[in-house]
Amino acid sequence: MASVGTELIQRWSTEDVAPSRRLDYFAAAVSEAVTPLTIDSVDAETFHGKVSFAQLGAIGVSQSVGAPHRSSRGKKELARNSVHVFNLMTTLKAPWNAEHRGSLRMMPRDVLILDSSFPLKAEVRQDFSLVNLVVTEAWLRRWVPDPSLLVARRIPGNSMWGLALSSYLGEMSPELAAAPPLPLSVMADQVGSLLALTVSAMQSATPTVSPGTKTLHARIRECIAERCTEPELTASDVATSLGVSVRTMHRTLAAVSETFGRLLIDARSRTAVRMLTSPLFKRVTTGEIGRRAGFVSGSHFVRVIRLQHGMTPRQLRARGEGGSVDGEPY
Repeated sequence: MASVGTELIQRWSTEDVAPSRRLDYFAAAVSEAVTPLTIDSVDAETFHGKVSFAQLGAIGVSQSVGAPHRSSRGKKELARNSVHVFNLMTTLKAPWNAEHRGSLRMMPRDVLILDSSFPLKAEVRQDFSLVNLVVTEAWLRRWVPDPSLLVARRIPGNSMWGLALSSYLGEMSPELAAAPPLPLSVMADQVGSLLALTVSAMQSATPTVSPGTKTLHARIRECIAERCTEPELTASDVATSLGVSVRTMHRTLAAVSETFGRLLIDARSRTAVRMLTSPLFKRVTTGEIGRRAGFVSGSHFVRVIRLQHGMTPRQLRARGEGGSVDGEPY
């Protein structure tokens, strides 16, 4: 099936085919971007849907929107799976029902992890918007050694770590492949660390923070603060410089409810704020300050500063100087 879009992003839309072909076209798009499925129980003449997909490093990300329908994965579809993968799925506004090693009622923002080696039946009765992440078994086991702890279990979107996981998944999109706010490996690691924290919370296990963990945690934070201005800094880079494995580093952060991605963004934000409020950098544009602080995207820099300080970088600088905010793009 032909896909349209940029080199990095594949896109499919039922608007591109005749009404009589829309259902089969959408089913083929979902099968290619997400998982092999059969779709039925809809009016093929009025059905509509769109799918987009991109590979973000170790994770495949798809978004799909469309009309109510039922879908299923049986023996025929299972036979088409060439690789054992897992799907992390959340809808942004519509509830849905699933049968996957048991019956589940999913609410908007709940997360469900599907195993490609098991059958699936799903039904959505409203227009929907779905985010789906595709990960390999090897990748998932790096973070969750026993995937059965998560697979086919409803992760409530309003629970402590379910909320963090759901919120992060909701921000994932194929468009990030073209201009990611962080290195793709960092974004993938963020998903993995949130999954690890979710497992810990679901098991009601509070990690014990040993003195050694506290010491390594301090070293991690110090290293990130020192190297945050490197635009392509990854968790692997920091772990290597500290002489520990990436897994050990993420486990250390998880023990104190932190993630590498969050620490990196916070460190870059602090660096940028110091420059914005220092007279030594008054002739440096806010855009250049964002780049010097390590932000790879000007728009992401603005969003972070606005979220943390309630104003744009330009407004933050002007407040410190007691002057106008005119003259700079942000």
